[in-house]
Amino acid sequence: MTRRDFFFRFALILLLFLCGIIYNNLIGNTRPSIVKYAPKYRGNFFLSDFIPKKRWQADAKILKDNRAMLDRIAQTCRENNLTETTTIASRRHFLYSSANRALCCWIRKAGSTSFTKLFSELNNRWITGDNYYRELNHITPRSDSQLVDLLSSRGTFKLLVVRHPFERLVSAYRDRIEDNTRYTAQAWIYVPKIFHLTRPEIFESPGTVDLSLSRMFHDDRRLKLVPTFGEFVDWLLQQDSAKDDHHWNQYHRHCSLCSVRYDYVLKLDNQTREALDYVYRRMNVLDVAKVRLGRLEGTRSGPTDFERTCAYFKNLTHRAVVSLYDRYRVDFDMFDYDFDRYFECTEGD
Repeated sequence: MTRRDFFFRFALILLLFLCGIIYNNLIGNTRPSIVKYAPKYRGNFFLSDFIPKKRWQADAKILKDNRAMLDRIAQTCRENNLTETTTIASRRHFLYSSANRALCCWIRKAGSTSFTKLFSELNNRWITGDNYYRELNHITPRSDSQLVDLLSSRGTFKLLVVRHPFERLVSAYRDRIEDNTRYTAQAWIYVPKIFHLTRPEIFESPGTVDLSLSRMFHDDRRLKLVPTFGEFVDWLLQQDSAKDDHHWNQYHRHCSLCSVRYDYVLKLDNQTREALDYVYRRMNVLDVAKVRLGRLEGTRSGPTDFERTCAYFKNLTHRAVVSLYDRYRVDFDMFDYDFDRYFECTEGD
């Protein structure tokens, strides 16, 4: 090859290279921005190793906020001397899918029905009717030892779902006590105890226990006489919080927050589509259309939001609201929930 041929070929290659750069620059702006995403946890958690830049940015914010939340939980445990042995995790409090390597601590009135349905379907079970409570027999870890292994495994995605403690409390009262269109175990068990405190005359008049019950309940055990929210709160504040019903117990006790390090906390109060999509991906939910969650805060009589909660708090005394805050203070601190505007709902003592 002559020197002239060499330089001719070199010039041709250089020209083709420059043309390629120009071509890429011209069409690059029309393509979606794609970045390589390196997940913190290895495993089948993400639908793809490549995700759009917009999603990556959303995930980055989600992870940043979540890290701050987890640190706040740990700090609250330390400040209140709640050690790992203070709250021992209960196997029956967790939903589990081995195929999806996902574990979720359910909290009543905080999306528990929706997530029970989700985990049931992930386990190839399809709930009919209202058999959500019975479903726990099939979708919890098999044994205490398995739960311990899952909680310590970095390959298991551990999810916690919460909502504002006061809104959850009002939701529980509305659904389990006030709604007398159907029988509820909570009304049957607790309403006589509430009235023993707030309306003792029901039990003082001549007659048998059956007569007292007939004044409070219909023959089908639906409530006939409904206690007010104020009566419910007065009774609740005199009970041992360690023995609370699952519908209004404390988050940190129920989900053992000082002994379990969760991977993600989903707050229903300000959930976003991006946050739910992130949870789906971490749970390796491939066919989202089949398992979309329903309305996470809904009840038979509509959702319990701030405005509705404020209406129920209106007739409480300042002292009662402060006492409720003291009862759930650890949960308020862990999840940075606001108290002041609920206090302002009350009309005073």
